Amino acid sequence: MSDTVNITINGQVVHARIGQSVLQAAQSAGIDVPTLCDHPHLRATGSCRVCLVEIEKQRMLQPACTFPVTEGMVVRTETDKVVEARKFSLQMLFSERNHYCMFCASSGTPETSECELQKLAYRYGLDCFQYPPAWQKEWPVDASRKSFTMDHSRCILCRRCIRACDEIAANHTLGVFQRGAKTMICADDSVTFGQSTCVECGTCLQACPTGALMDKRSSFVGHASECRTVRVTCVGCAVACGLKAMVRGNTVLRLDGDWDEHNAGLLCVKGRFESLRRPENRITKPMIRRDGELVEVGWDEAITYTAGKFKEAQSTAGMISPRFTNETMIAMGAFLNEVLHSDQVTLLHGLVPPLDLEPRAQLKDLEDATCIVVVGEDVLQGQKVLGYLTKRAYDRQASVVVVDDHDTAMDDYATERLHLDAMSRHGPSPFAALKFTYHLSLDGISRLRKILETSERPVVMYGPALSTLVYAALRSLPPHVKFLPLATGSNACGAAQYGIEMREVIADALFVMAGDEPSNGFVLPPASFTVVQAVGHSELTKKADVVLPGRLWTEKRGTIVNIEGRERPVVELTEAPEGIGPDWMPLAMMAAVLGRPGLFATMAQVQNSL
Repeated sequence: MSDTVNITINGQVVHARIGQSVLQAAQSAGIDVPTLCDHPHLRATGSCRVCLVEIEKQRMLQPACTFPVTEGMVVRTETDKVVEARKFSLQMLFSERNHYCMFCASSGTPETSECELQKLAYRYGLDCFQYPPAWQKEWPVDASRKSFTMDHSRCILCRRCIRACDEIAANHTLGVFQRGAKTMICADDSVTFGQSTCVECGTCLQACPTGALMDKRSSFVGHASECRTVRVTCVGCAVACGLKAMVRGNTVLRLDGDWDEHNAGLLCVKGRFESLRRPENRITKPMIRRDGELVEVGWDEAITYTAGKFKEAQSTAGMISPRFTNETMIAMGAFLNEVLHSDQVTLLHGLVPPLDLEPRAQLKDLEDATCIVVVGEDVLQGQKVLGYLTKRAYDRQASVVVVDDHDTAMDDYATERLHLDAMSRHGPSPFAALKFTYHLSLDGISRLRKILETSERPVVMYGPALSTLVYAALRSLPPHVKFLPLATGSNACGAAQYGIEMREVIADALFVMAGDEPSNGFVLPPASFTVVQAVGHSELTKKADVVLPGRLWTEKRGTIVNIEGRERPVVELTEAPEGIGPDWMPLAMMAAVLGRPGLFATMAQVQNSL
């Protein structure tokens, strides 16, 4: 039996798949049917009536987004009757709220408008209000969320935000309250959005077709047509989500989830908003501590002074943030090993569990999983996108098993809870976490195995602080189980490939590559001489003998490796301040001073002479 049907749209024969809607069939054939409430990543509801089409043998016009195709169907999308119905729907939408376009951030010309409602008004020649809005009605503006606002006067009640919150982020915060003309989008029990269970992932913002939801950073500073859109990788955590950055001049205005990437458009608050918050105390020139104060100096003086101190030191070590690229990790390792003859290279923070558990799961496997097990990590805190995907699986009736000795944010969704036992204690060392491991009892292992044996498509996500016995037990699970390592630190998996992991170091001279790490709270090992390369001042730079400027993540180029084992591109979105070269450049300069001028020649070629 064929899985396709033949239909005719505007006289064109279209081969459509059984189960497709008329809208989907038209879109696959390149035939434009206007929509408002429809979104390709959300279930269709047919509420806006803008996609109405004429179908032979149907007494009334039908919404293309919900009407299924059948063999021999004949569809017309732009008849006089259809156009008049669409105009009426648009006029009614404009009459319901105060859609005064001149004061809306999404408003523009037919070519630049970012409002889907306004674009359709241009398309169908609406130049006045046929049904005047109730201008005396005041609609509230909710600005209680930190990064974006809700202007109810712009809302068309398409409910795309509600469906995005439910179906994509699986947070179920949004709904509607009141009825008829008084209907409004609400959060939880009609509290302000800032007081609600909203996690500010911004999925609703990206799905909104009008200016009802507005990004505080990018509103009124330029249309997308005036910007360049660049596909880039988030370095907020080891999931390394795909982003689309809207860049104007030398500023990143906005980040959206890339629907075509492995995260399928889903982001968390860190990836969408927090990663664009620049440090107010940016370091732009090298500094040397003299008489207790950091004094700005030239690059040559800073590098010569630092190289001399490293040459005099009996022992040296390097610490690097996991937010750096693979290329910079290689440079750091090469500098310590080949120039300073030291094998003490460690991550500033970040842990990686064993990466040999196979087969490796991908994010798409969480979409189809019938059982998801989370061992020794709180994914809704550390890897939020994985937490949202797990909640989506829970909504689809997948079982969720949490194995941990602490309370986690995922506990409310757990269909089974198993406990880990702590095998060691915290100590005074800042690296005490390295000595802290957890054990799963034999009864717990037996119970976990039984759950997974009866599950058709199980995925186990496992953290880094487990005992060797737990990892051994995971390796012995049934062969159809897929594994996803929950590394902490954006490029900790990439660092692990080059033998760089978090470990205790002891040295007289210490080189710390902190970069744009929000580094307050990190404790450095004692050293007679410490160099910190960082974007902004912090507790680390207060204790440094030399401070070197570094680049923001938007100013870098290279690659990182995510938890799926994918190599992901880091793209330069903005230019660094004058005089701040690639992160590995100070290492190359010191190598030259210490007699190894050709060490980074290949690295420079790899980096395209950045």
